[in-house]
Amino acid sequence: MRIRVATLLMLFAVTLVSAQEEGTGVDPAKFLETIESTTKVAGLNSAKKKNNEFSVRPIRDEDVMFSIRLWSKMNFNEKQNSNWNAKESRVTKIILEGIEAYYSAQNEALDQVVGITPYVTFEAGSKSFDEDAILLEEDYRNNLKDFSTDQGNYDENLRTSDRAELKLRNGGQFNGYSDARLDSIIDAEFARNSSAKPLDPTNKGDLDVLLLEEDLLFDRNQSLAKWDIVSITLIAPPKASVDGSEREIVRIKFQEFKAYVDKVYGESNKDAAYWYNDRNPRNKELSFSHAFDLRLFSTYITKFQNIGDDNIQTLYGKADYDYSIIEQAMKKRFELLEKMHNLWEY
Repeated sequence: MRIRVATLLMLFAVTLVSAQEEGTGVDPAKFLETIESTTKVAGLNSAKKKNNEFSVRPIRDEDVMFSIRLWSKMNFNEKQNSNWNAKESRVTKIILEGIEAYYSAQNEALDQVVGITPYVTFEAGSKSFDEDAILLEEDYRNNLKDFSTDQGNYDENLRTSDRAELKLRNGGQFNGYSDARLDSIIDAEFARNSSAKPLDPTNKGDLDVLLLEEDLLFDRNQSLAKWDIVSITLIAPPKASVDGSEREIVRIKFQEFKAYVDKVYGESNKDAAYWYNDRNPRNKELSFSHAFDLRLFSTYITKFQNIGDDNIQTLYGKADYDYSIIEQAMKKRFELLEKMHNLWEY
């Protein structure tokens, strides 16, 4: 009996030494990497995989139980949003100053990125933050012009012929463009050829609407619904358009906006880029970036992710519906919040 036990011990020892020589017992982590996960919930490298590279506070992709991208408009004429457009501190003024700092750095050929990088807007057909999507300074300044001043409004009777001429220009370079993109080029050229003045953020009504692009997601690791802002787009008011409609001027990353606001807020000793507290005007403890985190604003949804990439007006702006567009936007918001509540219960 003792001989058998000794023999088994010797065989076990030989097997262990052989396994170590082959490397299977040297590094447990490497051994585990060779085993295919059956759950696919969180791999060994999941902590390095972000759900969104443009997020200020990204979470693991595996922790996103549900997410949907939304586009919402923030109008400073609403009482709840008026704190963002106070005479002493305007968020649009900070955005434009950040963009000016970017162009100044580019003209001085500085290596590091300074200020806030301006990008082509959604109306112009761009949804990325690639280097090719960076807005040229000339185009930015044209977008910022008031198209309805000095030489008067654009003659809409010329719209059809100007579109046709533009499609034939440069060997059909713009032939595949939509009417909206063609109109943007036509309006920009009209402004370039006129002496139209630029929109001024210090004038009430010149820049009073922002378009927020954000994700509503559910973090199953923390069992929380979260709003994650991706970008901010400046909107020109209808009075500055040739056809009396809003138009997009420039789009920026929320990441860079937050970094620039925090820099200005800190360097000014809380005397700039702060959220105006009308109940206690001496209190400047909240920066604009912090106010966004606390969601001290009101917005209404203009678009959400859908099969046809349609906006709220296209989806619900029909006579068959009794709801107005704003009511449908609020209805959609409540539906999403209810979904988040149900996920939390799950």
